[in-house]
Amino acid sequence: MDVNKTTAEDRTPPAERLDDHLTLYPHLVDRILRQILIELHERGAVSIDQVYDEARAAAGNEERSAGNPNVAEAPRGDQRERDLVNALTRKYAEQYFSAHEIDEIVNLALKREEADKLRAIVSLGSVSFRLLCDTVKRFCSLPEGETQLAPDEAMGVRVGLIRHLISDQLEFIAVAKKYLRIRDFEEIIQRIIGAEAGMGRIGGKAAGMFLASRILLGPKVRPYSDSSRPAEPATPAAGPPPVTDASVVIPESYYLRSDVIEDFIAFNGLGEYQNQKYKSSEDIRKEYPLIKSVFRNAEFPSGIVDRLRGVLQRLGDSPLIVRSSSLLEDRFGTAFSGKYASIFVANQGSFEKRLKALLGAIAEVFASALGPDPLLYRRENDLIDYDEDMAVLIQRVVGSRFGNYFAPSFAGVAFSRNEYRWSPRIKREDGLMRIVAGLGTRAVDRIGAEFPRMVALGMPTLRHESSVAEIKTRAQRTLDVINLAKNRLETISLDMVLEHAADFPMLDRIVSIDSDGMLTPPMGTFIDAKPSQLYITFDKLMSEGSFPAQMKNLLRKLELAYGVPVDVEFAHDGTQLYLLQCRTLSQREDAGHVPIPADVPEERTIFTAQKFIRSGLVENVEFIVYVDGRAYDALPTRVKRTAVARLIGRLNEKLSGRNFILMGPGRWGSNDIRLGVPVSYADISKSRMLIEVAYERDGYVPEVSYGTHFFQDLVEAGILYLPLYPNDRRNRFNETFLHDSPSSLTELVPDAADMVEIVRVIDVPAVSGGKSLRIVMNGDEDKALAYLADDGGR
Repeated sequence: MDVNKTTAEDRTPPAERLDDHLTLYPHLVDRILRQILIELHERGAVSIDQVYDEARAAAGNEERSAGNPNVAEAPRGDQRERDLVNALTRKYAEQYFSAHEIDEIVNLALKREEADKLRAIVSLGSVSFRLLCDTVKRFCSLPEGETQLAPDEAMGVRVGLIRHLISDQLEFIAVAKKYLRIRDFEEIIQRIIGAEAGMGRIGGKAAGMFLASRILLGPKVRPYSDSSRPAEPATPAAGPPPVTDASVVIPESYYLRSDVIEDFIAFNGLGEYQNQKYKSSEDIRKEYPLIKSVFRNAEFPSGIVDRLRGVLQRLGDSPLIVRSSSLLEDRFGTAFSGKYASIFVANQGSFEKRLKALLGAIAEVFASALGPDPLLYRRENDLIDYDEDMAVLIQRVVGSRFGNYFAPSFAGVAFSRNEYRWSPRIKREDGLMRIVAGLGTRAVDRIGAEFPRMVALGMPTLRHESSVAEIKTRAQRTLDVINLAKNRLETISLDMVLEHAADFPMLDRIVSIDSDGMLTPPMGTFIDAKPSQLYITFDKLMSEGSFPAQMKNLLRKLELAYGVPVDVEFAHDGTQLYLLQCRTLSQREDAGHVPIPADVPEERTIFTAQKFIRSGLVENVEFIVYVDGRAYDALPTRVKRTAVARLIGRLNEKLSGRNFILMGPGRWGSNDIRLGVPVSYADISKSRMLIEVAYERDGYVPEVSYGTHFFQDLVEAGILYLPLYPNDRRNRFNETFLHDSPSSLTELVPDAADMVEIVRVIDVPAVSGGKSLRIVMNGDEDKALAYLADDGGR
């Protein structure tokens, strides 16, 4: 490098430029000159020792001592010597640096000054948001420049900012500090809502989304610098190609800090509800509807309302989603999947009406922190004493308008590891995607009689259905959308979408046409078919274009950064892919090879299965809680079916500490009570295994539920899952044992006599002469066997 070179664009003499800076920043003269001296030394222009030796000689001071480690190299210099060092530094700066280089060095000195202030502030245990915000803004107001802070200088500030504004979890910090620059926090603080004198974090969901977006920015982010144009972090040769900010973005987002809920509770005198977590599960469940009502009708501090008015003005009348972002949510090891509320707000009507709806949604998200599912989940995971605060994420809904409706073209959830491989050609590390048309609610919740498309990202066209008839039976034919005219979330049929096909992006890539017993994607973008012929298959999206590869690469890049498997939620508006959430993927330990016994007598066999098996072993099962499908189907009202779920919850508590499994019709945890028992996590948390029984004559169809919030609950709680198909002739199903064995229901729950024909509790040792139930599952062979075993498992 020619340090004497001056650019054609800037002919200002270096000495004049340096004098300008020293005049502008008189309080930083020593720091600026010290930085210039360091640069002279590091660039090989003149060494620090040479400058000090010259100054010492000119001042007539004693020369340095050399060679004796017990004698100081030189006595401490006096003021005259220090003045001479500064003068020599200015002389050599004029000789070796251009005006532009002087600017860069001074800018680095200024950044170091502001970084020192930031470091001092973030090291404080308690600091106001206003002070932290102002200091971050001062740092970010400086030009980024070409010369950056050293990694060790920036790292401490990054960690401090992460702790104060995002998360205090060490595992998260270890990843985030590599990818979040100091300047990234300006974007966060500009969108944070909370009292200026307070301090809180943006919560787990917002944290995961924001970090993932920065990881995926690729070449525009260097993990260990604070530049805007550095190189991408080193990636192994076998890693994915870069995923840039042009391919993945996050929706416009605003962050209600975690301390706002404390202000809300104090403002309304609701402190009594802070002790809900210590109450019995029955009291928590019983009081939750009242708490929701109280919170929805409570008031917000005026300062928060004013800030939310400003947010609403910026967002206009775009549909919104108000999402939970608890401090405990989406953490490493505890995802809290689906435990808290997320509320869609159509955001239509007068400004005051829209503001009222927004405040009501926020209050309902606050209340959800006191619901039975999160509180009992916390209890199960020894988090009940954690001082949890609920932050809230307010986002513009991804999508476009078609007629009176609003929705994304498609949305879903994707996983960097695929635990349900329906073909030996599918690789676990290629990942899995659940994708639906419209809002992504159907991808993460168990809704209705339709199913998301399951996509093995390494082989996206390979379906797990075995026939066209099965594809049609399982295919999605309705969409969740926001009705802008009625100001609410609702479900519409495909024919209503077809009426506005021109305004629904990528419809030709989403649907297939049923013709002559075949399902074929439209040839072009125009769809010439009747609504009754259309099925949502995503066949064209999977076979043409790069979307599956994009998702696969995105997941691999995030897994590489996190160091563990991840899952993401996403939405696509027909033009742009949006990242909505990212968290570490809950995984149960690999059971290894579990051999299936070959010599079990038929009279000891309870059931066998040969579809969607994951390896696992459940031994010494004492109780089987069995819901009879035909009896459940005969229940005439929603109230009675919901009562079955509540009874399962009571049995879950009564059998706590005992080895028991749950068996029932269709889909456990479905939002549609016609398709299965509508239990929640709190109702099944103590069971060892959950089994879904599908009788063709009953119309029940178990879902391969990998990827739903319900399934994530099972994984985190260590509850194994198995679907059974009794009508499959290859399988055995001992219904006589399940239906005719004596039931212990009323011994456990005396007031449940009216349920004895619907819910049966089989005490296995008592009815089998001291045997226990053993369930063996071999995922490699796709086989499972449940049988009565003697002591020792034989």
